[in-house]
Amino acid sequence: MKKLCVGLFLLFTVFAFSNDMYMIDQGGEGIAKSGMVIASTNSGIALYYNPAGLSNVSTKNLEINFSLILPNLSYSSQDGTKYDAAKKGNVPVSFFYTYPFTDKIMFGIGLTTPVFKNDQWENSFPGRFFASQYEVRTNELSVGMGYKLNEKIRFGFSLDCDSTYLKYSNFVKSPYYDYLGGNNDLIGYFEVKGEIDDTKTDAGFTLGLQYDFLPKWSLGLTYKSSRDFNFKNVPVKFEQITEVGFLNAEESFKRLFGNLNDSLTTKFQIPSQFGIGISYRPTNRWLLEFDFLQLNTSDNDVINFDYSLNNDSIRDRGYNEKWDDMTLYGFSIEYVATKRIHIMGAMKYGSKVIPLEDWHPAIANGDMFWISLGLSYLTKGTGFEFAMFFKNYKDYTVSGQEYVFNPIAEGYLDTPDYSGKYDRNFVGFTYSYCIRF
Repeated sequence: MKKLCVGLFLLFTVFAFSNDMYMIDQGGEGIAKSGMVIASTNSGIALYYNPAGLSNVSTKNLEINFSLILPNLSYSSQDGTKYDAAKKGNVPVSFFYTYPFTDKIMFGIGLTTPVFKNDQWENSFPGRFFASQYEVRTNELSVGMGYKLNEKIRFGFSLDCDSTYLKYSNFVKSPYYDYLGGNNDLIGYFEVKGEIDDTKTDAGFTLGLQYDFLPKWSLGLTYKSSRDFNFKNVPVKFEQITEVGFLNAEESFKRLFGNLNDSLTTKFQIPSQFGIGISYRPTNRWLLEFDFLQLNTSDNDVINFDYSLNNDSIRDRGYNEKWDDMTLYGFSIEYVATKRIHIMGAMKYGSKVIPLEDWHPAIANGDMFWISLGLSYLTKGTGFEFAMFFKNYKDYTVSGQEYVFNPIAEGYLDTPDYSGKYDRNFVGFTYSYCIRF
């Protein structure tokens, strides 16, 4: 089984900690304001952003959200050739329901999709041995309540149960030998795709506080605990991709992969988060908010990949370097045009969102910038909200992302110091239907 797992060390790197995973906002208002609502949220979405805001709701409400997120990811080689990842849209769905126990206690339940990523590259992509295609989706069921201590202070708590589904596949460059000729000489190579498909669960909690410290000013604080998804001994399935017209190649595949039941163990972690927001209402028509969010990725474990095979060709691609914490900040604005119509917008910025150089194709390492807009049309709490956003990563240049075949080198792959550029952005739309009972 020599050279069997060339490339298997890459099976989990792509999805491990892509920052935009954590940035799927929830609800029409939440998306219209890029999540900058920690201090001012006063509807069902408070369950996700700051459960203290649940106590601002006084009636039974149901909000159902349908979103469409359209990704754009491309890579340009040094020679100018451009490779596009498949533009497969994501369709997160969420709902929030609130129910008043008393005039001071509000119950809430919600289903959200805070993590949802799906990328595919063309088979001709030169970095396909580093990243091919993957899907990561976390569904989160939250149950919580908000408590109004007095007219100025509100508290909130939610229990969050998460289920993360992972499907990942990548290419392996495999040699084939002259087994039928009896001398076992190296003849050539073919490509094989390995695939992982599994689901894990974990639970966490969210704490929140809102405090009206001045007549027109409010402070919001929120904390989300981390969640760990331990993928232990996940089976790796193999499929021959390159059609090679030699029995030697077919025999090699059967011997190397035909009866194989190799597995891989790693961990996917959603980091704990701390947020603080300050809102200001200069008049009854205007609402402004400034928020700061920190993702505590420095608390996460160093990325490691453990394999069931003890084989010299398997190289440990774990990282010795811990990440820094990621920070995001921005502001939102809301204008009450009429009693029914509210216009919303926001801007948000993240600096060097993945603090590792020469990372990998599916994760942007540069600055990240959001713009969002939204419209709310509600009559006594019933109606719709529409929002759209644009998220852009600063183009960045990396080296060592492209691979070439070398039958002499260990692992059969060389990584020349070629430079390439990645470009990544998203466009998203959300429609929300709100009912007040």
